[in-house]
Amino acid sequence: MITKQWQAILNNPLAPFYVIVGSEAYLRDETLKRIQSRIDPEEWFSMDMDQQSIDDVMLETDTMPFFSEKKAIVVHNPTFLRAAVKDKEKEKKDTFPQKEFLYWLQHPTDTATVIFVAPYDKLDDRKKLVKELKQVAVVIEANPLSENDQKSWIVSQFRSHGKQPTDELVDWIAATPLSLSFKRNEINKAAIFAKQEEVSLADYQEVASPILEENVFALTEAYLLNHRQKAVSIYNELLKQKEEPLKLVALLAGQLRLLIQVGYYKKMGYHNQQIAGQIKAHPYRVKLMMEHPLVDREELLVEKLKKLAEVDMQLKSSYMKKERILELYLLAN
Repeated sequence: MITKQWQAILNNPLAPFYVIVGSEAYLRDETLKRIQSRIDPEEWFSMDMDQQSIDDVMLETDTMPFFSEKKAIVVHNPTFLRAAVKDKEKEKKDTFPQKEFLYWLQHPTDTATVIFVAPYDKLDDRKKLVKELKQVAVVIEANPLSENDQKSWIVSQFRSHGKQPTDELVDWIAATPLSLSFKRNEINKAAIFAKQEEVSLADYQEVASPILEENVFALTEAYLLNHRQKAVSIYNELLKQKEEPLKLVALLAGQLRLLIQVGYYKKMGYHNQQIAGQIKAHPYRVKLMMEHPLVDREELLVEKLKKLAEVDMQLKSSYMKKERILELYLLAN
């Protein structure tokens, strides 16, 4: 896990080159914070490759630090490390000083650490410069955590506040498709709010910020179980959050299709983890759907899905107020 690399940054001499690659902003930021804690603030420099060139970076590393023995240069937007996706990037590739860059990698200075921050899913390993960089740099992957790693991270975040989350709460947070930064903020609120050491899902939900996916899940539940007034109440809250009826219909339909798929595989004898793998859904979501009272009512669910398709058509073609179309549907079903 990335925590071992964080410990190495804090306890060992800094490497001449780091590459932080991945789409998870929280992990990228936390890695930078740990490197920054080892550098004098006056010797911390940021360079944007959209505005500057790699020549500027190489030149900066040759400049001696004034306030300490080592400086750090953070290189943002190093698009030359990924496959060119725009004409402008292809132009940059044609003018990139590859020979000088490769020589620079092989002859690092003792007075500078260079950190390439690459917010991409992966680098272009076909490029010689990427291969050479990976050989001399510490590569830190800042990609979304695996399920088990994320659960460990969630528990550690609560424990940093002296709290212990229930297993149900850990599963719930891990299943929520949100960034780690957002989750950390929500965990901090719940940990501060909870008066007892153990934090339950109810404690968490009492202070959690409204999340579209969770509200749609609750709307789907109310809608399927014919709790009309509750469904309309949730729907009106979503409208206040500026959510579009057409988008909500699509999300409702997605929840229904997921429930139908879970019911199908359940009848086939598949267990929770197998179903999650087949339909590419989080195991906790699958668990909730397997326990749903209508999971075995495929014909009923398909009929409701067809009616939603009719609502979708009305929203796209009717002159009637769109908010009213979906509201009437929720009241009628």
